[in-house]
Amino acid sequence: MKPLILLASLVAGCSGGSGSLQVFLSAEDTIPNGLQPGTGLENVQDGWTVTYQKYLVVFGNVRAHRSKDPTSPITDPKVAVYDLRALPSDGLVVSTFNGISAERWDKLGFDLAQASAATPNGNNVDAVDYDRMVQNGWSLYFEATLTKPNGQSCPPVTGAACVDRTVHHLKWGLNAATAFDDCADPDSSVGGFAVPTGGTAQIKPTIHGDHWFFDNITQGAEITTRLAQWMVNCDLNGDGETTTDELMQVRAAKAFPQPPYVLSGAVIPIRTAFDYLEAQARTLGDYNGDGECPTRSKL
Repeated sequence: MKPLILLASLVAGCSGGSGSLQVFLSAEDTIPNGLQPGTGLENVQDGWTVTYQKYLVVFGNVRAHRSKDPTSPITDPKVAVYDLRALPSDGLVVSTFNGISAERWDKLGFDLAQASAATPNGNNVDAVDYDRMVQNGWSLYFEATLTKPNGQSCPPVTGAACVDRTVHHLKWGLNAATAFDDCADPDSSVGGFAVPTGGTAQIKPTIHGDHWFFDNITQGAEITTRLAQWMVNCDLNGDGETTTDELMQVRAAKAFPQPPYVLSGAVIPIRTAFDYLEAQARTLGDYNGDGECPTRSKL
């Protein structure tokens, strides 16, 4: 797919000259590589191994402006369905802006949007998967397998007994369309990107794959513990797969005991386990790896 080239709100002949911007859609390495159990900060600390078989999102509406000139933005309104497991290792160019002012564009944002019949297929997404996204109006769909040699499922229902469960399956789709804004580099309070005179800036909005394992709703640095047991416990009929319908039946207070979980800070109220999944899905948009886009708005 050729990148869309936009010449929106260009300022030719400005004192700093002009340059270009390339926007790469990037997947956090947890999406192609999965998550491993262990005691490290990036590990799943209750012993489950996580492997993704599919991970699709609707991404786009990249936008930027300068605080000193908010009336002259650049924007690419296109959104498309992307298979994040099929991205090149260094990301996929999804937008290109040429001839833009060579200075810092400190306000940057993008959307995870809702699929519709008008949403194109972004990177040769499998036809069945693409149709599923469009027909359901989802912004996100993933399939994952969880494994643990001595695993158990302990349904959060009074009187329910734990059962052995060494392999567990998830096939979850939802509409968690969210706008992500004020993106900044990791460990930096400086937002956006700087365009070099006569050169090209390259940036990478990055979609993460581990936030539903967090024990809190992060709003800055990802200071959290990763846990997967709740996903296995919410299998109410004991068939080895937790569905989103089952998540909707489980009260958040039962699925996420406090401590260790902290449920404050979400874009939506968290009443059920499905709400928790959706709330975490609305935090997936990051920037240049682990940089934050702290302004999150429900679309």
